[in-house]
Parts: sequence; structure tokens; C-alpha cells
Amino acid sequence: MILESAILYIKPGLASEFESAFREASSVLLSKKGYIDHELHKCVENRDEYIFLARWSGIKDRLIGFRGHPDYKKWSDSLDPFYARPPEIKHYIDIRVDRRDEADQVLMKILLAKGVTFTEPEETKSED
Repeated sequence: MILESAILYIKPGLASEFESAFREASSVLLSKKGYIDHELHKCVENRDEYIFLARWSGIKDRLIGFRGHPDYKKWSDSLDPFYARPPEIKHYIDIRVDRRDEADQVLMKILLAKGVTFTEPEETKSED
């Protein structure tokens, strides 16, 4: 799986219009080969900044399948007018941890090997 992140800087005062355009443009993604899902989040500290996250089955689905598809022009034509500067786009691969309890067991072994000891917390007594 590929996680695509894009930091989007929107021209001041156009946030609401951008969000509406993004909702409409998002429909283009839904039918693309390898598309899994996507999210858009607004920055708390900077109201004109967003992060767009999209999950793809593989990098080829994103870079060739979507970017090379005629619908990509629709996507970019809908959103490009709102950008104060080009988006900062990066792609990430999944680092899997099989199961949380297995990871906890490995951590415990490492800590025990280093001599870290654990004691059960004392039960707190409530005063009646």
C-alpha cells in the first residue's frame, strides 16, 4: 500500500470554496484502479493549510494510473486555482507490525534483558 500525503496551501479567504471544490473533485478518485480511500484535514494553526491523505494499492496506480488518466486534468483544473503555492506531495510505504501484543512481548524481552523490572501497582483503597 502507498500513502500519499500532500500539504495544500490555499490562497487566503478561499478555504470554504476550496473545500466545496475538493468535495466535487474527489469523485474522480473513486473509480480509479488501485484507489483505496482518502481524507482531507484542515490545519488548526493555519486556516489556509490542509493535508490530503490518499491510500493507493501501489505507486504505479497513483503515478501512472491516476496521474496518467484524463480525469487527472479534471482533478487539477478544479483545485489548482485555489493553491497559493504548489502542493508538497510525498509517498510512503507501509511498515507493518504484525500484532500489537507481539510487539509488546518483544519490547518486554528487550527491557528484561536490560535489567528493567516491573512490579504490580498497588490497589488503591477507597475510604468509606
